[in-house]
Amino acid sequence: MPDVFISYKKSDKDRVRPLVEHMRAAGLDVWWDEGIQPSMSWRGEIAKQLQAARCVVAVWTHDSVDPDGGQWVMEEATHGQRRRILAPVRLDIVDPPLGFGETQYADLAAWSGADADPRFQHFLAVVRAIVAQEPIAAGPAPTQFAAPGIKLTNVRMQNVRIQVGAGDDEDDREDAPAPPAPAPAASRGAGFSPSMLVTRAIGVIFPLIALMIFVFTMGNMACDQGNAPAFFCRALDSVRASPDP
Repeated sequence: MPDVFISYKKSDKDRVRPLVEHMRAAGLDVWWDEGIQPSMSWRGEIAKQLQAARCVVAVWTHDSVDPDGGQWVMEEATHGQRRRILAPVRLDIVDPPLGFGETQYADLAAWSGADADPRFQHFLAVVRAIVAQEPIAAGPAPTQFAAPGIKLTNVRMQNVRIQVGAGDDEDDREDAPAPPAPAPAASRGAGFSPSMLVTRAIGVIFPLIALMIFVFTMGNMACDQGNAPAFFCRALDSVRASPDP
């Protein structure tokens, strides 16, 4: 009677082999279809070993979770799940097939292939617990791969406070630092200088001079063409007339 039945996709054989070898080196009796002899009925042998195994290890990969190519793995995993002896393991960043999402898998997607790897050791402990029908210890969280981008290293944030919404929590208001006191308003006479007065005067006088030049120029043109009122033209003539000596 084997301790462990390995359910995997044929295309993943080379990736599954280190898993089998390390489990056997740890003292587990592991069966996978590489042990089927040419004279045996492979369908009957698989059914016999699957029924006799104390633990079924389903290997989730891109190929084995494919609905069209991974039917055998899913069927064997269903057998283990029904008997409550299923120990899924993930070798790729994939989601379990439909119907297996509630069975936690061991995450070896970033496994180095060494038997001393803590992720493999946890998986090994899970398999041993299922074989011995003992409680399973909690394991590490699944591997997370950061999206490409900018990484900040050696950054320390101190006294950072983030508040969302307009809360009325008295404790929050007590812990929050007091806002800085507003700066005293400057007196009206502070900062006054003659250069400032000259600048302001120029800013008023120049526009007036420009306006007067525009009025005289356009007025003269209108008077010469006869398009301006007579009183306006007389006023312009009086302004342009020089006083007698």
